[in-house]
Amino acid sequence: MTLFLASVRDRLEAQIALAVGADIIDLKEPARGALGAVDHATIRTVLRDIAGRAPVSATVGDLPMRPKTVRESVSQVAGLGVDYVKLGIEPDGDPQGCLEGLRGVAAGARLILVLFADRLPDFDAVATASRIGAAGVMLDTAGKGSGSLLDHLGLAALFRFVTAAKAHGLTVGLAGSLRQEHVPALLGLAPDILGFRGALCRGQAREGTLDPAACREVRALIRAPDRLDPGPRAPLPNAAVQALCESMILEKWVPVFRKDHA
Repeated sequence: MTLFLASVRDRLEAQIALAVGADIIDLKEPARGALGAVDHATIRTVLRDIAGRAPVSATVGDLPMRPKTVRESVSQVAGLGVDYVKLGIEPDGDPQGCLEGLRGVAAGARLILVLFADRLPDFDAVATASRIGAAGVMLDTAGKGSGSLLDHLGLAALFRFVTAAKAHGLTVGLAGSLRQEHVPALLGLAPDILGFRGALCRGQAREGTLDPAACREVRALIRAPDRLDPGPRAPLPNAAVQALCESMILEKWVPVFRKDHA
């Protein structure tokens, strides 16, 4: 079952997302970058308002890859009581040192490592996430003006990423300027989470405000997880079928999911 994650910037947007049935309320400030952080007071306010009715995640912001800075920021956001902490992994600086420095912290924080399809690290971040005790991994995009996730990675590469993450026991999500037309093919890859921001906003402007009608449209495309009888599964879109077939003849594990492997 794939869950619908809605990225929101404040209490009002969180209420809209909750009202339309978003499965995960994800706190970030889009005006501050790909994973811009909201202030701690906003996180506390949203947590009080949601009151356990949905899991809440929050990003630590677009941090430089310095181990001490990353560890302190993850610990601080986790200490606020969110259900998941999201950390973006940049190739510059010391990303491997940052991840190794999160041993003993990642599990308690229920850490989600976010990899950027347009700025992938040169090491196997999926295996590292599992080794340090992270809860999951997500693919996103860093440059929001450079296209969607599917403009950087094809369905075959995304399927390999999802498969590898699940093989390591990780929750796996896909995001990155996703639009409604992307949903059927991505559901065919069976990620645990699909994340949205721009597609939920007025005029699909990610720095704008949430549009309840757009939120409802995305919710309608992703089957709600609270039904006991899932019913018959819809056939996979042709593109997803092709991706699955391609994956069967590709090497079993691909450490780095770059565009040239798509």
